[in-house]
Amino acid sequence: MKKVTKIRQKLHSKQFSKSYCRVERENTALSPDNITDEASPFLIHSQGDMVYAVTKGEPFENYVLAYEIDLQNTLPIFNSILLYRLLKLQFGDPDVLGALVSFKPDKPVLYRGGGIDWGYILKVSDGVFAEIRSIHMNVRFKIRYWFSEPPENIEERKKIGSHMAGFIESLIESIKKNAHLFNEDQDIDKSNKTLSSISNIFSEKYKSAAEMLSLANSTDNLPDRKDIEYKESVIVSTGGSIYMSSAILFVISLESLLNTIYYLLLKSEFQANQYDRITVRGDLDLRLISAHLFCHGFKKQIITPKSELWLKLIKLRKFRNDIVHGNVTNDHHVFALVEDNNLFFYCGINDFRGYKPESKSKQNYPTTMAQINDKVVSEIKDTIDQIVEAILESADIEHEKWIRSWLYEAVIPCRIPKRLTKE
Repeated sequence: MKKVTKIRQKLHSKQFSKSYCRVERENTALSPDNITDEASPFLIHSQGDMVYAVTKGEPFENYVLAYEIDLQNTLPIFNSILLYRLLKLQFGDPDVLGALVSFKPDKPVLYRGGGIDWGYILKVSDGVFAEIRSIHMNVRFKIRYWFSEPPENIEERKKIGSHMAGFIESLIESIKKNAHLFNEDQDIDKSNKTLSSISNIFSEKYKSAAEMLSLANSTDNLPDRKDIEYKESVIVSTGGSIYMSSAILFVISLESLLNTIYYLLLKSEFQANQYDRITVRGDLDLRLISAHLFCHGFKKQIITPKSELWLKLIKLRKFRNDIVHGNVTNDHHVFALVEDNNLFFYCGINDFRGYKPESKSKQNYPTTMAQINDKVVSEIKDTIDQIVEAILESADIEHEKWIRSWLYEAVIPCRIPKRLTKE
């Protein structure tokens, strides 16, 4: 632990702080009244006997906001903790720009466990200041340039623009020289991971698949169905590619949900590597029918073998395997048939296969882009929806409520309520 602290505190270059001096902020008073309508949806307004309060946006009275930059999209090396450590080592403790405070107006108390917003005011040139700050409960980071008054002519604008560009370049250079101030291997440990959240892969893939299906319905033109002529040089068609992409994303979304459930709810006795092949690395269908055995929170089997939903799952699994592995199926064969010295080309994609083969082919989803369409992808989506609902119905009441709370959200809190993981 001492070694980590020493690495964090070693600053390789102070050139940035020598070039830009820190200026004291005038508006430091915290108040809920300063929360703008733009920021309001992103903030926690109250938490128990606490309320979220922020400073005025303007660091000085009668200054105007001239320009604003999102640091996530600007810095080639962006890491909020790295940026914070770098600035703190060079300029000391930051200005507190937002925090949870007590309701008592006569004696406000900062609550430092609530994601306090912070910032630094640095002088760029006469009458021009750069504010490096966090906003929205410390989840967004910006540079805001404040002017005492806008420049009157083009030459002044060019000069100030040059100073502003130089400020960004100096900040980037300082970060590059001090990138060692954050190291994932040293900064992330088990305690961090238990308090973390994870991106909801299911929600991301499912909503992307739905968007692509909507897009395919309006723009994805399937190729014309026609017989191939002798020695015809057939042009490769990409028609159906958006439908196919949508179908694949729907299948991936289901796998993502199952992987997430195993990641969060796998019982401790099955977390050893020896169980991987029957738990986290098992086939999709096997993990679904055995989740109630290996994971917390399920009162019954999710899908019963040989049920109608099971048959749909097997159909889905075969489609997934054929597409992901690029398997050659009956859909891909083109045959040359000779009859009465006439040459005929036969392909199941375009031609009638006969009653039994036609009936049999409906047991599988098509594996070529020329065949896949809205009806096929919608059926795949419907199967996914039924399986997701079966997962929820097989969970006990508390787990069902917990899973539904994040199912279609962007982020999943890894901090599972203790009552849900009791042995």
